[in-house]
Amino acid sequence: MPDYYFELRHQQVAAMDFALPAIEELGVELAEITGRRYGLVDAYRLDDADCAFVCLGSTAGTVKDAVDELRDQGRAVGVLRIRSFRPFPEDAIRAALAGVSEAIVLDRADAPGARGPLYTELAAALYGSDIALRGHVYGLGGRELHPQDVHDIFAGRYDRFVGLRSESCLA
Repeated sequence: MPDYYFELRHQQVAAMDFALPAIEELGVELAEITGRRYGLVDAYRLDDADCAFVCLGSTAGTVKDAVDELRDQGRAVGVLRIRSFRPFPEDAIRAALAGVSEAIVLDRADAPGARGPLYTELAAALYGSDIALRGHVYGLGGRELHPQDVHDIFAGRYDRFVGLRSESCLA
C-alpha cells in the first residue's frame, strides 16, 4: 500500500473533481421532481449587496431573517449559503460574491490556533480578490444564533466569537 498511496490520493482528488457537476445535475433532477432547486450555493438578496454573510446549513434561515430586517433599514446586505463543503465550489462562490466588497463568514466550528474551516476555505477561494473578509465563530456547544446576533455581527459589535458569556476565562 505505501508504494501506491500517492496514486490513491491523486485518484481521490480526481474523483472529487467530478462531484461538483454531479451535484448540480442532481439538483436539476430534484427540481423536476419537487419544484425546489438545490445547487452548490444559494444566493439570497445578493444582486445589489455590498456585504454578504456566508454560512452553511440551517443557519442561513436565521441570517436571511436578519438580512430582511437590515434591508428594511436600507442596508445592502445578502446571504450566501454554501450547500457543498466538500468539494468546495470555488467558482460558484466567486461568481455569487463578485459584486460585494465584504464577506462576513459564520463558522459553527473552530480550529484553535487557526481560523474556522469555512473562513479558511473562503479565504483561499477569494485569494487575489478585493473582497474583505471577517470571520466569526458561533453556536459551539449547541448555542443558538439569534437574529439580534446577526445584527450585532453586521454592526461590528462582536470580535471573533459570538455570544461568549465572558472573555475573562484567560484572566
